[in-house]
Amino acid sequence: SPRELTYIRPQKRRLTEYESVICNAQPDLGQFDVGGWLAVRPDGSGIHNAESTALCHPNWFEYRDPSAIWQRPYIKQIAQFERSIASAMNAAKANGAFSDIAAGWHELLSRHYEALASFEWGMFRAHAFVTREALSDTLTMASVFSAQDRLRHQQDIALYSLALHEQIPTYKEGLGPSTWLEDPICQPARRLAERLLSLTDWCELILMTNLVVEPLYTSLVSSEFFRRLAPLHGDVVTAVIEMTAEVARARNRCMALELVKLVTSDTDRVGRTVPSTRNRNIIDGWAATWYPEAATAVRAFLPLFET
Repeated sequence: SPRELTYIRPQKRRLTEYESVICNAQPDLGQFDVGGWLAVRPDGSGIHNAESTALCHPNWFEYRDPSAIWQRPYIKQIAQFERSIASAMNAAKANGAFSDIAAGWHELLSRHYEALASFEWGMFRAHAFVTREALSDTLTMASVFSAQDRLRHQQDIALYSLALHEQIPTYKEGLGPSTWLEDPICQPARRLAERLLSLTDWCELILMTNLVVEPLYTSLVSSEFFRRLAPLHGDVVTAVIEMTAEVARARNRCMALELVKLVTSDTDRVGRTVPSTRNRNIIDGWAATWYPEAATAVRAFLPLFET
């Protein structure tokens, strides 16, 4: 049809709305642009550099996010999440549910839940780097949403802490940063966040965050501890906040798995060879160094379950 964007190669038979609004937004000298970069980095290299990751692929623009999410549906989803959290908080204020929260749980929230917000802030900052370096528009867009998910979670925790401070006279707000910086329970997780912030390979950051750090550490703290245990101590709002974060983590995990699939396929869509064995060995090497650190962070957190 004359309305089809024929310069975009759809992943399936027909072009999707997701592909129409995202694809070809980012320049690519190896595919549809010619000449040189109109702007360069301070060292003279191009805006987008193939050496920004150790993994190789003949055409990064083939990547498609399995969620096919773009700005409008993403904002709609996040608005639904925030309305559910706001409704839970307003109901808790109206029916006096905040007074049902066990006193011992107050301290865990003020210290370690706020510390989780510091961890999420570090994750957000790390992913901001990916949005600059990713080598295709679809990867950049997926990384933007992944970063925003962490920022939203951090802010939801902060807002809830302020609400607890307003509703519960004995609640001490603002203990999270000191806990994050000083408490031995948090130091392995802090090292994870600082290592993520120090990375210069955007593929390593995407894959190790979503396939090692979050399935091991974040899921333990967010889901197994705060989401599952909060209602047992009279805290219903934390569970709502964490359920929305779980949806985002599942989407980001699928995004990372699709990236693995892209770089470990034998050929790209037009038959060019992908160094799949080399890429697989690199990913295995990354995981071998990240897994022990994530496991150490898990072991450091486990004593909190005894409290």
